[in-house]
Amino acid sequence: MKKIDNFKLEHFDNGIAVYQSDNYYKFTQDAIMLAKFCNIKRSDDVLELCAGSGVISFYAYSLSPFSHLYFNEIQKEMCEIIEENIAFNGFKRRSKVYNCNLKDLHLTDFKKHLDVIVCNPPYFKVDSTGKTNEKYEIAIARHEIEATLEDIISKSSELLKDKGRLYMVHLASRSMELAILCHKYKMEIKRMKFIFNGDKEAYLVLIEAIKNAKSGVRITKNKEN
Repeated sequence: MKKIDNFKLEHFDNGIAVYQSDNYYKFTQDAIMLAKFCNIKRSDDVLELCAGSGVISFYAYSLSPFSHLYFNEIQKEMCEIIEENIAFNGFKRRSKVYNCNLKDLHLTDFKKHLDVIVCNPPYFKVDSTGKTNEKYEIAIARHEIEATLEDIISKSSELLKDKGRLYMVHLASRSMELAILCHKYKMEIKRMKFIFNGDKEAYLVLIEAIKNAKSGVRITKNKEN
């Protein structure tokens, strides 16, 4: 095994587990909630954008297996952790990692249009200076330094097949922006689930957007205590 500083192994169902390191942005319940929200079929090829350690795909697979797992992550060190997770779970024949900015992905990188894309993206916009108070390894996972929300949605539309599905978790306060951008790139939101903290305002939203689908959305909520 390659050296991963300050790592620990998180175990899921069906023998699936992932390594993550305290030196980098660690996955949170946001990723787990999104994995549970996804509707992935056994024959689906799945790409995870902004993958981090690849937790969404691995957790979703632990719930219901699917065909292929593709990962895109800009940080080389995180890609090394994904590779360790692939090896640990025995997925080398069904997985591939793309270490690049997601804007540099193209359809030719894959055998065909994809069935599903999942993404837990950076939540926060950066100011005009593009600076944050966090170290780069953390900031890049939290702030739109290397890719914006529009970059993610436009790239998803490019890579997905007709009626392919995009699953994303984001701040509830950016729901309108999400809806506008999805419509712009022919990704119609069909399901939205708002996540509440007690009786306060919703703080997160989960979406399922389908390429070239008819308009009409089903909205649900889930209270987290």
